Amino acid sequence: MQIYFIRHGRTQYNLEHRFQGGRADSPLVESGIAGAKAAGTYLQNVEFSAVYSSPQQRALDTAKYIVAANHWQPEIQVDDGLREFDFGDWDGLKEDEVQPQSYAPMIFTSPAEYQPELAGGGEDYATFVTRITDTIHRLVDQVGVSNTKPLLVVSHGLVTTMTVKALMGVPLAKLRAPFIINGQEMKTVGHGIVDNDSLTVLSTPDNRQFELTRWNETTYLE
Repeated sequence: MQIYFIRHGRTQYNLEHRFQGGRADSPLVESGIAGAKAAGTYLQNVEFSAVYSSPQQRALDTAKYIVAANHWQPEIQVDDGLREFDFGDWDGLKEDEVQPQSYAPMIFTSPAEYQPELAGGGEDYATFVTRITDTIHRLVDQVGVSNTKPLLVVSHGLVTTMTVKALMGVPLAKLRAPFIINGQEMKTVGHGIVDNDSLTVLSTPDNRQFELTRWNETTYLE
């Protein structure tokens, strides 16, 4: 079984460097729409076993653009387990606006020590990682791990990045550290996440062991 992960297209909040988590949403900007369409063209000949999207509009709109270009026109199924990390009251605020500002770096550097009650509330990393990895295990079980058609998951930067790292055995404390595969540091943007409209692919023979076959691919966006 292969799992294709697409991060949603660029939004206005992305451009403004605002926290855009599970409680916030911002529409796709023109470049985000173009990227979603490019991803759709790139994947138009892939017959998916199923397509799942986060319920948040930026992800769902991205999924719609991808499916619109696909020859098989698969149904998009919405799953709340794919919702982005909940930043609590920090959602929608610019990174330099949140209070206490002195605690803001913790969310970008120290996932094991980050305490949401000292920030804006919302989720801690352990809860988040359990939610997203449990969701992927469940979706793989639903379509069948022996299915030869890949599963498409359209979601968010942290959902994609942290799901892949966690399923590959990266411990909680290292989730925000550089991602090293075979001695090579993998390309990321922002605070160590995958690009908007990028493609990342995992393969698994048993829904327990996972192998990275593509990471943060963006060649089709150029």
